[in-house]
Amino acid sequence: MDDFKEQYLQELDYQEIKSNKHTLKGFCWFLLAVAFIWLLTVLDFFEVDKRLITIAFMANIVLFIPAVYIFFKSDLSKAWIKYFLLSLICVVSAVLAAFLSFHAVLAYVVPLLFAVQYRRRSTIWFAYAVNTVTMLVSSLVSFYYGICDLNLLLQSQHARSYYLEIITEGALNIPFNENPVFIIIVFEVFPRSIILFVFSIMMQYMVVSSSEDAYRIAQLTYLKGTDTKTKVFNKNKYVEMVADYYPKIEQISVLFWDLNNLKKINDKFGHAMGDKVIEKLSSALAAHSSDRCRVYRIGGDEFLMIIDDPEQEESETIIQAIQEKLKADNANSEIKVSSAVGFALGSGADILEVVKTADTCMYENKKCGKRGREG
Repeated sequence: MDDFKEQYLQELDYQEIKSNKHTLKGFCWFLLAVAFIWLLTVLDFFEVDKRLITIAFMANIVLFIPAVYIFFKSDLSKAWIKYFLLSLICVVSAVLAAFLSFHAVLAYVVPLLFAVQYRRRSTIWFAYAVNTVTMLVSSLVSFYYGICDLNLLLQSQHARSYYLEIITEGALNIPFNENPVFIIIVFEVFPRSIILFVFSIMMQYMVVSSSEDAYRIAQLTYLKGTDTKTKVFNKNKYVEMVADYYPKIEQISVLFWDLNNLKKINDKFGHAMGDKVIEKLSSALAAHSSDRCRVYRIGGDEFLMIIDDPEQEESETIIQAIQEKLKADNANSEIKVSSAVGFALGSGADILEVVKTADTCMYENKKCGKRGREG
């Protein structure tokens, strides 16, 4: 199961990279939406201060630059990438809300939507915390420099300074709040943070459910393609790779391994000892496995090692290393483990023929070993 956990963690790293890419794509769509709103405002479709929306749009473009730089220059599997991107999106949402005020109040939900795809609760709560801080700053900036909420009542598009000027000139006799910070925190930021908190809880349930589903799917996939006793790939995986993967590989090397005297060991010491002998060979083979060198158990004591695009004399080197490992283990063991091996080179498109040739070579090696012992 340790192998499964390792593969599962690798899958999570892969998902992390995918999520970071999706976040950047979402960032692009977000900017395109803002650009579309800005264009309609310039064309007088929306009654919004053109200067304010231009400032918001240009600020978001500037903030987008470091995200693009990181995407092309950094390792996207690094944990800090998602936190940086989410922080950036919180700032971008806050900038938009600061200048457009009530027109962009839903922008605060955007960072949480981005955080959901990372399948970790901590990411949701990180986005919520940063979002709350940036929302406070955004609300204060919005009050002094953004589109004033009075516009909803007066059907206009002015900032706070415009109304203050009118009051100063005596055109309106309406008292303005002298100390708005407390009111903004208590009656604007606090209620919105509660709403976002509920959003975060619901999204957390989605993340947990998604993670559990991903774990179960990964576990089923692992069990489907892995021999549970030896922890190498099983015959199901071998058949799948023969059909879908190896025909695309230009050259392969097939090493066919078969234990010697397994029946005698089972008869004399029992099947439990026979299983241990099989595990010794599989362990020695698995030590040399990699992304391009895979090990399959295709029978009781038969194993295939298939190498993608092997280097010169790589197969011979691996065979020698494994035989030496088995000999070293035999020195401290009552049961002596030995194996016959045959290998063949060929095109991945002809994998079945290459395996057949390696199988023939293995049996020749087994016969030679028997004749040597008999002699």
